Parts: sequence; structure tokens; C-alpha cells
Amino acid sequence: MMPHTSGTQNNATHAAWNVLDQRRRGHAGSDTIGLVVQGGGMRGVYSMGALAALEEMGFGQCFDHVAGSSAGALNGAYFITGQASYGVETYIHHLTKRSFVNPFRVKKMVDIDYLVDHIGKKVRPLHIHKLLSARTLLHIPLTECADGQTRYVTTRTPDIDLWEAFRASAAMPILYNKSVKVGDGLYVDGSLRARVPIRRVVEYGCRYVVVILTMPHMHRIKSIHPWIRSLSWPATRHYSAPLRHALFGEDLDYNTMKIDLACENPQIDGCADGVIVISPQQRPEWFSTITTDPKHLLQCALQARADTWHAFGQSPPPIDNPFAMTF
Repeated sequence: MMPHTSGTQNNATHAAWNVLDQRRRGHAGSDTIGLVVQGGGMRGVYSMGALAALEEMGFGQCFDHVAGSSAGALNGAYFITGQASYGVETYIHHLTKRSFVNPFRVKKMVDIDYLVDHIGKKVRPLHIHKLLSARTLLHIPLTECADGQTRYVTTRTPDIDLWEAFRASAAMPILYNKSVKVGDGLYVDGSLRARVPIRRVVEYGCRYVVVILTMPHMHRIKSIHPWIRSLSWPATRHYSAPLRHALFGEDLDYNTMKIDLACENPQIDGCADGVIVISPQQRPEWFSTITTDPKHLLQCALQARADTWHAFGQSPPPIDNPFAMTF
């Protein structure tokens, strides 16, 4: 299966497709291939839908490195273990409960403990042993509480509880508002400083990279207005100054990267051979970090599936129920 000719394709897309297609056919080659997954709370249903589409296209075992921030870390894990479609169902049927997202539960509006300990370990278990033994290496960014800098752990980092790494990377300030101990450090949401951790996979030699964004190209991170910071003071007063800056300040690296990724031929320093970007065309006003409407989540996942096939110059097969979901 080769991509159809499309006006949205470019040489990088064709080159990356050829490398992935060869890998899918069992020809390993010498090229290193990376996958990057942006987080975003319940917007992660978009990246999970895109991952399920990659799985559907036969690319589930094609990547050497996967890097995902916040929700993207756990989504990437489900992809590596071949559970991406299962993960879409999890968002729609299990993460729409008040046990997980409850805007009236002020101290823990998003209960990451419920996500990790109840959903991830028991109700919709991630095949953690398969993840640890996989050829694909998962990279999880964490934000250090003291200095606000990014630290990475991987599925091969010794003496690390991987579940705590998932908990820390998804520990959204204010919405979850707890730090998590991983190894000897205290960490929170990995997406504060590594929203799209593409440079991590480039550092590991990936010449071709597929990037899944959960926000459209025009999205930028600007400094938060001082009066909003003041309203947030009770929930963030215990944060270090660098951590508050990471939370409230403009993210110039992210903004520059989004501009680069929006180009007709996306280029990232050190990755000259091919970058394919999968992203929502626009941000629906009704969809946010804490959206729990099952039909909206399904719509978002279906859009991600279509966007993923189109990114490779394909039209998605007409399947009535691609995620095996029932309502």
C-alpha cells in the first residue's frame, strides 16, 4: 500500500512513508524512526485516535523511539503494547466518569491517582510487562519541582517505578496539584517544559519522525495575565519560582517549534530527512482538557483517525465502528 498522490504531500512525507513501509514489511534498514505524542488532558483522545489509526495502518511495531508528554506518555505506552484502540475506548467509556474529572472537586479536579491505580492497573490494564520488554523505547518527560527543568525517564531506566513516572508526567498543576516522587526527585506534569518532545527522539538518532499534536498549528503558549496568576495563588503558592514560571510564562521553544512544524516541509534541527505532522485542523470551542462528553470524545477520535490517514495521502477505510465502541 503506497500513498495516493495528494496536494498536501511533500518529499518528506514520501520519504518517511517509504521508510515506515519498509519497516512494516519486515525490512529493518539502518534508519531510526521516532514518534512524538503531545499531551493535553482529555484532548489526549485525539492522539489516542491517531495512534489507533497508525496501529490500523500496520505501523504499530515500526518505531524505535516514542516520546510522549503528560497524557501522551500513557497513550504512547498503550500504542507500544498494541492497545491503542483499547485506549480510545478507555477515554470514552471510563475517563468520562466523575471519579476522574470533577470540576467541583476543587483540590483534585482531575484525579490522576484514579487514572493510574484504578484504570491503568485494574479496569483497563496496560500490558506493562510487554511495554518493558518491547524493542521500542518509551521516553517520559517530567518537570522537576525545584528548578522547573525537564528530566527524562525511559522504559529502561533502572530502579524506577514506571507507574509513578506516568503519574508524575500527568500530574497537572492546579487540576491535580500534587507532586510525585520518582526515584529521588519530586516531579509534576512533563508537558510544562516538553510539550512536544521531538528533540528528545532527534537526540537519539531519529532521522524520520511522526509528530502527533493535540492542538492546532496556530496554538501558542503566551504569558498568563497577572490577575489570573493572582487567582491561582492559593493553589500554587507552594510552587518554586521556576515552576511557577514554567506554568504561567510564555513558552518560546514551543511557539517556535509550532511555527516550524506548520511549514510545508517541516524541519527540526538535527532531523533533516522527514517529519510528518498529524494535527487537528482547528480547536473546537467545546473541547478542553477536562471535556467528558462521550460523543464529543468519539468525534475527536474519529477526526484524528481521518487526519492520520490523510497525513499519509490516504483516505481512511469506511469502517462503521473503527474503535469497536458501542453507545
